[in-house]
Amino acid sequence: MNDYQIQCWNCLGEFEATSAVWCSCNPNRPTKVCPFCLQCFCIAPETYHAKFWASAPQDLILDREMLTKARGPLGEALVMAHAITSDQLLLALKHQKKLGGRLGEILVELGFLTQETLAAFLERHRPVMNLSLREITLDPMLISSVGAEECHRRMVVPVSKEKLTTKELLTLAMANPSDGEAIEYIQNLTGCQILPVRATREEVEEALAPFLAGVPDSARPDPVPQTKEVDPSAQAATELVRKALGRGASDLYLEPKEDEVSVHLRIDGSLYRAKSLDSDLQEGITKEIKRLLRLDTLVSDRPQEGRVVMRSGDHRYEVIAHCLPTRFGENLSMKFINRDTFLKTFDQLGIPAEDQKLLRAALTAQRGLILVTAPLFHGSTTTLYAIMNDLASDGRRKVMSIEAQSVCPVPNVSQVSLGENKDSEATMTTLKALGNIQPDVCILGDILDSPTMAASIPKFASQMLVIATLEASRTVASVHALLSLGILPADLAQHLLLVLNQRLVRRICPSCSQPTGLSERSLRLMGLTADEAGLLTNVSQGQGCPECANIGYKGRISLYETLSPSATFRRALARNAGDRVLEREAVKGGMDPLRAYAIKAVQAGLTTIEEFQKGNF
Repeated sequence: MNDYQIQCWNCLGEFEATSAVWCSCNPNRPTKVCPFCLQCFCIAPETYHAKFWASAPQDLILDREMLTKARGPLGEALVMAHAITSDQLLLALKHQKKLGGRLGEILVELGFLTQETLAAFLERHRPVMNLSLREITLDPMLISSVGAEECHRRMVVPVSKEKLTTKELLTLAMANPSDGEAIEYIQNLTGCQILPVRATREEVEEALAPFLAGVPDSARPDPVPQTKEVDPSAQAATELVRKALGRGASDLYLEPKEDEVSVHLRIDGSLYRAKSLDSDLQEGITKEIKRLLRLDTLVSDRPQEGRVVMRSGDHRYEVIAHCLPTRFGENLSMKFINRDTFLKTFDQLGIPAEDQKLLRAALTAQRGLILVTAPLFHGSTTTLYAIMNDLASDGRRKVMSIEAQSVCPVPNVSQVSLGENKDSEATMTTLKALGNIQPDVCILGDILDSPTMAASIPKFASQMLVIATLEASRTVASVHALLSLGILPADLAQHLLLVLNQRLVRRICPSCSQPTGLSERSLRLMGLTADEAGLLTNVSQGQGCPECANIGYKGRISLYETLSPSATFRRALARNAGDRVLEREAVKGGMDPLRAYAIKAVQAGLTTIEEFQKGNF
């Protein structure tokens, strides 16, 4: 297939369209996805569509025609449910055209689909079967998982649930099996694939009656009218959250503007612009998302914050939400924390063995101060929680955490949230309680910007082990950041046990990593020394593939700079020496600079020279 360079309508970046992946948002009119902003051109102006296809190579046009003409109910459903991608469907269709056979069997043969998932989709897309609810015994737990009142409102009854290879299948008796909104709602609520079956309206009401016995008729929600159209705002809101989780985003941001609602996703620390939404949907989407996040839908003139636990597939997500009124509507931000994978071991974080030894030695201390530092969005909270979990796992010490907002529950830890405002009254009350409780370990998360809390550090560090996070780009910078909060140099020199500074850089996608050469002259122009340039004449680069959505990166790796203060470092710190002196003494004491770790990561083919430059090491 011929190369076809095209400029993205959204981010204006130029990319090779023939190798870019097909989108899955419009089964009847698929378009290509820009590898830079992850935006297809389904909603681009018609002039862009016309220009794109007018110059497109014939092979690309034929591929599109094959996807458009050959999409039956099964293929379309599999793509829309994200069970397969459009590119996988295209490969299966080409295989079918060449060798014949059934599409579903070909998808299984090519490894794009499991036999269990195929069977579930085939069952779902056969003519809807009828079911008599009077002939079966209902499971009260299934009905309570949805809510009897919600079932009555939507005229549905959960009948049975069975385990597939990748997820669970929920059989749902419905008075109206074509009610897509009800199916979508129950699927998102339960995390199950839905198999709709038909039951009469009378049998649905009869089956639910025992579960509504304590609810007066006047308090029961009216059933959804069978002719009700699907609310596009509710659909768009649900789809936004699903796509964010599907792409592995840590944050989702919605910003209303005069003529659109801009959408951004934070993936692997980088911000990407996603498909904008029609401004006409803004009010409905905001209301639906606030309802999902249990925020007050009637309040729109003041900030709100909230958190819920949301299930998507087999994973539970802690969602921390903030809502802020602006001129054109309410800004919404959502942080997604996978509760099933958030708590990690030191090995899973990638802390080097030597640094782990230093960290574990510091953690055995009865008193003193350990700092966990990083720039914003570089994982210091994740590391802090790994330390918290490690300390609490043996149960031998009393561990207490004080945070602006706790992120994830940790067994055997007393977790206290001060709230985003961290007002002085709440801080003073917490400090008094801390003095009375006297835990063995006190963990402070993102609250050292409170002068009251910072001033108390020397006192508590002399009584217990204190572990705190601080925003800083280097170890020495974090030391001076503490001094700027009013802590005396002599006090800090006495109590400081360890500084663990970290940086996250994007990992080259292992599926498309390729070695590439750089001249020593180019490396020197990038600011590397002669010795450093000599190590990096052969580096790696991600070429872009379906595994990484053609970005070239997938996931991030951690780089660490660990300071274990020597006697000479403490003396220099006590006399308030400058950055250069402290840096020199830290290196003499055995600290490997962050820059050295970054160069090793580039040399090993784990990250790119661009990430090295962007990190300003």
